[in-house]
Amino acid sequence: MNRQRRPNLGRARNHALARPDHSPEHGAGAAGQALPQPASPHANPRRSPAAMTASTPRRCPPLDGIRRMAGLLPALALLQSTLAVPQPALAGPADPAPGIAAGLRLDAPALGRATGTPPAPGSREEASDMAILLWLQRFRTPEMVAATWLLLDRNLSTFSGAVGAELGTATPVLKAGLESFMAPVSAAYRVIKQQRARVRPYLAHPELRPCLPPEATGSFPSGHAVWFRTTAELLADLMPERRDRLERLGRQGGANRVYCGVHYPSDVEASQRLGAEAARQIIASPQWRAFREDPSLQQELLRLRATDQDALPPMVR
Repeated sequence: MNRQRRPNLGRARNHALARPDHSPEHGAGAAGQALPQPASPHANPRRSPAAMTASTPRRCPPLDGIRRMAGLLPALALLQSTLAVPQPALAGPADPAPGIAAGLRLDAPALGRATGTPPAPGSREEASDMAILLWLQRFRTPEMVAATWLLLDRNLSTFSGAVGAELGTATPVLKAGLESFMAPVSAAYRVIKQQRARVRPYLAHPELRPCLPPEATGSFPSGHAVWFRTTAELLADLMPERRDRLERLGRQGGANRVYCGVHYPSDVEASQRLGAEAARQIIASPQWRAFREDPSLQQELLRLRATDQDALPPMVR
């Protein structure tokens, strides 16, 4: 497979510095021309990923948008690397796990504070969000879009490559435990999402064309990004020797949502904070400490650690 050309961040930075006031205006192209108005994102949700990559006029994000994109580039680089690495098959949604985490109560106000609030409509922060989304839409490729679909499902097996062993059916105790601990996290972010009530970017800005399935729920925070960050942190607590690989994949799960235009960058940034705070609370709980000491779990972790470091699939830094 030919190596995909990455977006030229240096060129975008030079344009942004040369024209610091250059930010996208709703419905206007880089030369003041009207942007093409695509069909509704709900018109054909089963379009192939390659069909969702139609080009839009080239534009450069403002300087603050450049800085925020720089934070996304490691995750986007990992996205490119997944094209050459075999990925585990993704299972369907699992039934709720038994009450391994019974009695766990998360501090909802602390989760809300960690999440924060979305940028105000018409604010500089929202303009930065839009500049990043339009820039990514301009440079995304069919191959990279197809790779985002590999992390579409919130399933433990998506972390198999980061660990170097199959997760899920081969680790039933770990799978059941994580599902149980993630249940209150999912409940918490849904409440926050309803309270913030931010409209999805492709619904507020018709020039955006999502390359992942559109959803009817609110945009802030991203449930996918919360799940990936929290799961990565919990796995890293159990397998600290794999922390770097797990956290990179945890960030990638959120970056995909921005790359394909189904979430604003600020949605995912907030989700990373929420996921980190949720994981911190879980790890400090007596339920998690008891779970870590479960002999059956320790046996599964021992088998997972048997994979030699040199045998792990490559991941781009």
